Amino acid sequence: MNPEAPGLWARVLVRALVITAAGVMTLGFLGSGEALLVTALAVLTFVLLWLRTRAQGPTAPEPHPKASRDPGRRRPDGY
Repeated sequence: MNPEAPGLWARVLVRALVITAAGVMTLGFLGSGEALLVTALAVLTFVLLWLRTRAQGPTAPEPHPKASRDPGRRRPDGY
């Protein structure tokens, strides 16, 4: 992870806010033990998603930008 990457600190801040909000809401509804569990699971989710993107690396193929919008490639039922 490059600390100079554009938007990195904004993403880290948003993720920290999401984790904090999840913990506070759980604390209010269920209690401290459950809040700790939800916070740990939220952190684990973000860490696993980050590790998955790092494992794919720069060689991961990107989807074609027009693949989902091409009207000629619709399914037979029209959707």
